[in-house]
Amino acid sequence: MKVQREQSSQETIQALQNQVDQLTAENMLLQDQLTRKEQFIAMIAHELRSPLSPIINYAQMLTRQIGGAQGNQQGQEDNKRSRAMLHNTTIIISQARRLSRLVNDLLDVSRISSGQFTLLREDCDIVALTRELVEQLRPVAPYHNLIVQAPEPGTPTIGHWDSGRLQQVLGNLLDNAIKYSDEHTTITTRIWTTAESVHISVHNEGVSIPSSDASSLFKPFVRLANGTHRQGSGLGLYITKSIIEAHGGVLRLEPPTQESTDDGLKGTTFTFDLPL
Repeated sequence: MKVQREQSSQETIQALQNQVDQLTAENMLLQDQLTRKEQFIAMIAHELRSPLSPIINYAQMLTRQIGGAQGNQQGQEDNKRSRAMLHNTTIIISQARRLSRLVNDLLDVSRISSGQFTLLREDCDIVALTRELVEQLRPVAPYHNLIVQAPEPGTPTIGHWDSGRLQQVLGNLLDNAIKYSDEHTTITTRIWTTAESVHISVHNEGVSIPSSDASSLFKPFVRLANGTHRQGSGLGLYITKSIIEAHGGVLRLEPPTQESTDDGLKGTTFTFDLPL
């Protein structure tokens, strides 16, 4: 009996060891596939980014040329055509910048995964940055009412932040606000300060997101079921959260207000805080 028990124990140990070896091999295979996927994403993103800079540059040159020609035109019809061309080139620039942000999102996922994500801090006026970005987005969302509630122009709110990354944060939040709300609704960006922090919120009048979904929102490549009819990568909020946390701040989804649940009013608000 003793010999049989020892033999049975050895067989059990060997079976467990075989399972460990199999799981280890499968884990190594998954890690290799993940590395290859990240390398592929980075390669595609680099290839997509290459033509974007000349597109933006040439569109900006064309905008300046059209703007200069407007002053020399006499006829009303000529001015009308110039205004239409100027509007079209502005849309090209705005859309190219939007695509550039999406491409940069793909690159940033690779940087975050590999621990190579960094900030380039400098003095930055968050109020001026926000107003400028909202103006850039107006041609992309002509049927949305974009409002900025902030200290008056000339009253800066300056911190030691990465201005490029904060443009990315606001761009992602505003893109989502536009994408997930109907035309002829209002998107409000609000900026206010307390003793040690600046607070920025982006509110739309789309469908409210349940608080129970908040943790899933900030995971990479995750999109909520009620948003499957909208196109998107599922990366924006994950990267936005990573950027804010790298600054020592916090990004959160505000819970639906009592009005939203009782009166049927809709709305989603994301808020982030940055230390001053």
